[in-house]
Amino acid sequence: PANEGKLLHFSANTTNGGDALIDATFGIESSSVECLTLRRNAEMYQWIERVETTSKKKVGGGKTTTKTYTYHKEWVDSLIDSNMFQQSDNHVNPSSMEFESMQVTANPISIGAYELPRELVHRINWETRMGVEIADISNESIRKRAKIDNLELYFGNSVFNPQIGDQTVSFAEAMASVVTIVGVQSGNTLAPFVSQSGEGGKILLFQQGTHSAKSMYEGAEGENAVLTWVLRLVGFVAMTLGLYLIFQPVEVFADIVPCVGSIVGCGIIFVSVLISAILSAITISFSWLVAHPTIGAIVLGVMFAVIGCCAFGVKQLEGRKGKEEDHSLPSTHPGRVAAEILPTAYPIPIA
Repeated sequence: PANEGKLLHFSANTTNGGDALIDATFGIESSSVECLTLRRNAEMYQWIERVETTSKKKVGGGKTTTKTYTYHKEWVDSLIDSNMFQQSDNHVNPSSMEFESMQVTANPISIGAYELPRELVHRINWETRMGVEIADISNESIRKRAKIDNLELYFGNSVFNPQIGDQTVSFAEAMASVVTIVGVQSGNTLAPFVSQSGEGGKILLFQQGTHSAKSMYEGAEGENAVLTWVLRLVGFVAMTLGLYLIFQPVEVFADIVPCVGSIVGCGIIFVSVLISAILSAITISFSWLVAHPTIGAIVLGVMFAVIGCCAFGVKQLEGRKGKEEDHSLPSTHPGRVAAEILPTAYPIPIA
């Protein structure tokens, strides 16, 4: 109670605060009462469809798109609806899976004197594969049909000649372990920390093993940095794609002349990437002006310098082009013609 509402950092053993875990369908129990999670992994042998798309430019503009469909048999952990296949008559999958993947979790899971928040259960990722035997299956009807293949239960006619609809089932368990957690005490459990201003998001850190608070924060910052750059990359790609689609009609129009469309298309891609890179960098630098003013100012300055150089280069090219046009004009320039036809004064003698 003395730590209620305070931010805590500690390492402790996790324990199963409930009963031993069991898969109700198979009747298979975890190898120890200290098991925290028991997972069933199920796969079925099914048809899968792959689509290969090719595009060919037509004479006079436009493209012809061709799709090629191929079919393969693979072990898949989820049901594939073969009714959606382009060629569904000869490639039929079962309409359901007899056994599906699932997980049984201890309830509650204790970490020292506290109860592990349910939102952190999915972070228990140190599972190890269980070795199972047919005798471990308590369900008699399932036990009669099961075969053993490399620590997996096999359901089908032959392990060596799988057929569409055959299934494999394996089990994995996560045992109790020492973990480190950072969070705010809320009763007998822990909740995310939120600053008074609401900035910085929610902080509820969890990791297997013993770790210092510094390493936990550094790890979280690294994960946030990776996520941030991924989102920036997604924004850059989306912007580039949008600009390319805007300019694409120009490429289609240029396809009227053979080979010109491809050249124009490459130019459009280059321009789209260049504009997206500049705009993305400017957007990122504005956000950095708040969090990292120095870096943000440098990046922003560099981008404006690049834009200035590009504008100066375009202006220089236009000026050079104008001078070349002036030099290429014929001698019958209006100004010169006017100079040539000016009358010449001659002295006239007076009688």
